[in-house]
Amino acid sequence: MRALPAILIITGTALIGHDATAQGLLGIQNQADFRHAQPITFTVGAGGGYDRLNYRADSSGLADIDSFYIQGGAGVLYADADKRTPWSVGADFGVLNYLDDTPGADSTFYNARVVLNLAHQASQRLKIANNFYLTYEVEPDYAIGASTGLRNGQYFYGYESFAVSYAWSERLSTTTSYTLDGIRYEDGEVGRFEDRLSHVIAQQFGYALNRRTKLVAEYRYRITDYDTATNDYTSHYILTGIDQAWSERTTGSLRAGVELYQSDRVGETAPYFEIGVDHATSRKTNVHFYGAVGFDGAELGDYDSRYAYRSGVTATHRVTDRFSVNGGLHYVYSDYEGNGTTTTNVSEQQVNASAGLAYRLWNSVSMDAAYSYTLLSSDDAVREYNRNRVSLGLSAQF
Repeated sequence: MRALPAILIITGTALIGHDATAQGLLGIQNQADFRHAQPITFTVGAGGGYDRLNYRADSSGLADIDSFYIQGGAGVLYADADKRTPWSVGADFGVLNYLDDTPGADSTFYNARVVLNLAHQASQRLKIANNFYLTYEVEPDYAIGASTGLRNGQYFYGYESFAVSYAWSERLSTTTSYTLDGIRYEDGEVGRFEDRLSHVIAQQFGYALNRRTKLVAEYRYRITDYDTATNDYTSHYILTGIDQAWSERTTGSLRAGVELYQSDRVGETAPYFEIGVDHATSRKTNVHFYGAVGFDGAELGDYDSRYAYRSGVTATHRVTDRFSVNGGLHYVYSDYEGNGTTTTNVSEQQVNASAGLAYRLWNSVSMDAAYSYTLLSSDDAVREYNRNRVSLGLSAQF
């Protein structure tokens, strides 16, 4: 049937030693956290683990993994919490090598990220914000939905969003934004169906009931152009919602409405929904929850449309000054609408669960361990797989 737009992303920096998670919820203009300054911090790390990935069908053209691996990387992060012009920048690079040969697949993979967030309070009424994110990676991304659900080799994903907000009065405000995001695969056969670029223009009207609660009406227009696939589409979003700050540490946003989807193949109208909640408790516990429902541009292939339900939660908790735990759970349900000739309707589910711990051995050296499990079940057996991955590593900050 249908699926979710790729206006989601996490503007964080995942340094080596932890499995790469997804990106976050940008469809609701989730901005960076500028509340705390971060002196320039360098991180280096190394580790290894075991990865076992099994595709159900031998003829899928995708290689199983059953191998130990080693990995290493480095990163840098800086944040300035200036009251008028806060900004932050981060970058990291990592390499992973499988020790056992995987027939028909590479044994070495790279991950690199650059993140830049900037806001400027030009006056008491006018505020400008910009968020930029660029990544080069190989793992599927469950929250954002831009990449394929299968492990289809290295790809670039980029996101750039510029927004201008103006307060017309103490209660009434508007935000105008432009967002550009795109994906490109190194594998030409995959890129023939997946490579695309999207533009999103949005106009938001907000009315503050009080200092913590703002009602929102929003219109978005999205244009997605594929490099070679005949899946170009446009979407109109008519939304209402609320932005709520229960406290300085707990905030949430909700948007709900309708999406009018028009592609080269089909025109459909369906409900659209997105929610994001961030919670921090005494700087020891951080929880992020997201959910979204809508049309999706990834993995369309010969299908007329895809409609997806995405939700997930990630959390970290500092048990002591030295010991912390973390975990995450992501779920995706997709309905693919067949074209009636070469494809039929297909439904599938994806689940990704992870758990980890970190222990600070010395002032700047930490040890971490992680486990993740991924399952993709589909009416199309060629796509089904399960995966178990464990890792153990050391990292140092200075």
